[in-house]
Amino acid sequence: MNDGDRTATPPAMRSELRALRREVARDIDEVRQLRAVGERDGEIEHLLTDLDRQLERAERAAVITLVGATGAGKSTLLNALAGDDIAIEGVDRPTTRHPVIYAPRDADVSELTGREIEMPGGHESEGAVTVVRYDARSGPWTAQILIDAPDLNSIDQQHRATVTALAERSDVLVVVLHRQSILEESSVSFIDAFAGRRQLLFVLNRIDEITPEARRELLAQVRRLAAERWRAPQAPVVGLSARAAQSQPNAEGWAEFCDALRGLARESAIAGVRRLNAIGTAARIEQLFREIASAVRGDLEALPEEASAGMNTLVERCADEVALRLELRSPDLRELLWAEAAKRWDGPGGWALRTGNVGSIGLGSAAAIATRNPLLAAGAAAGALAADQVQKAVRDRRVTDVTGLMPAGGEFDSWYKESLAAARLRAARLIGAPDGLGLPSSEAARIDAATAVEESWRTLLERDLPAAAERSILRFFRLLLDLPVYALAGWVLYEVATGFIARQYAGIDFLVNALLILAAYLFAVRFAVRRGLGLRARRLLGEVISRTKSALALRFELAHESLVQMRSQTLAALDRLSGLESRWRARLGGKS
Repeated sequence: MNDGDRTATPPAMRSELRALRREVARDIDEVRQLRAVGERDGEIEHLLTDLDRQLERAERAAVITLVGATGAGKSTLLNALAGDDIAIEGVDRPTTRHPVIYAPRDADVSELTGREIEMPGGHESEGAVTVVRYDARSGPWTAQILIDAPDLNSIDQQHRATVTALAERSDVLVVVLHRQSILEESSVSFIDAFAGRRQLLFVLNRIDEITPEARRELLAQVRRLAAERWRAPQAPVVGLSARAAQSQPNAEGWAEFCDALRGLARESAIAGVRRLNAIGTAARIEQLFREIASAVRGDLEALPEEASAGMNTLVERCADEVALRLELRSPDLRELLWAEAAKRWDGPGGWALRTGNVGSIGLGSAAAIATRNPLLAAGAAAGALAADQVQKAVRDRRVTDVTGLMPAGGEFDSWYKESLAAARLRAARLIGAPDGLGLPSSEAARIDAATAVEESWRTLLERDLPAAAERSILRFFRLLLDLPVYALAGWVLYEVATGFIARQYAGIDFLVNALLILAAYLFAVRFAVRRGLGLRARRLLGEVISRTKSALALRFELAHESLVQMRSQTLAALDRLSGLESRWRARLGGKS
């Protein structure tokens, strides 16, 4: 039977511990971007590493480490526990310079020593570590590993680092005190670091050197410290003389101490000790995140509202600027609407509507000079129509270019920073950067705004404009306007035909006059229809401005919702981390 079989934590509890550890990792990842978390990352990682070590140790032998100041009697106590002189006792300070490990013969102590080197006589040396093996079946401590650690108040700082490393890998810390070390800073601060994370057992050693009254007072003082400072009111506190116990099994306090230690380290109890150690470590993590939550909660709760106000301001500024730029495109929009309406008008009125201003002037000029120089008139008409087509191509290219509807990048960035100054400052306090936590960057906001404007303008060109052109001029109305043209054309043809038969030609003046009448009528039709379509174009422009503003607001509302969701997730993770101890107790309470 190996040491793991004798002291393994129940599988159900190990499984629950691993699940809880994964939940902690997920919650910490959720809030890791917070600057307050980054500032305490070392503490967080230290505690998480401690939990991992506890999980790794769940299937190994119980580890009990004797810690205390120089002269407290740790080595003497270990010798008394082992029933043999395995640790060096002496008057030189510090006496214990290197750890002495007292372990079952089959126990794995590689975590405590690294690679072991066998030595004669059952002793092993791992560099500066001495390992003494005992028979677990007949030894007094069955499956427990006992360690005599270096002194906490040694002038060699490496000694304290060694004790800390051993304590991190222990289940129970036996704090050995003497009358002069109870309030010694080195011992008190060390216990502070492990209070709650490790099961503590306090030993007031060398009681044979003090009076019974002093003994009672010192023991009471240790109990007060254990309850009030180290959150361990149930921790055993025992007074004894380890030196007397080496030769007198019935020495005062010795049996009480051995019973207390066995009560913590026996097979049936060690799982409970480890459970409480894990809960204690969770409590330390909880306290740390309570402090973090207290520091950031106000900023997290206020950020979405400030960001929303800033984004609304940005929407208004951007929408106003886009509206101004759209107003400048009003003539182009009217031209587009006229062209769309003309496409749906196959009669003479449609032809007149399609003719641009340059074309109209050219045709009028051609009609005016036709009586004197027909060839020149034809050239003028052709040139006017060609110029009109060029003008139309330039207008179409200008209208389809949506980039001109948005302010320049530098101008938008300036608006962004002004509008979101308060939110960016709060975000900088939270994560150390003004853009983050769901707050869109200037570039992202500009792209969103440009996309909203482009979508609104494209909708106008591809859907609303054709639909408006279709509704603007009804088929009946088009026929009604075309009838006078057809009537004039019929009368001219009739006159020409009857004149031809009667050999009385109408003459060029008659045709020019008819053409001028036709041009005048079509010009009037064109003017009236374009006037009506111009009003429709203005309404369309108002609609696209309104839709653009709504699209901008919707895109920034989505950013606000993302911000609110991030805030909720972050606060929820902080709340879970701030309530670890109770949750761990609830889920581990029945699994010891």
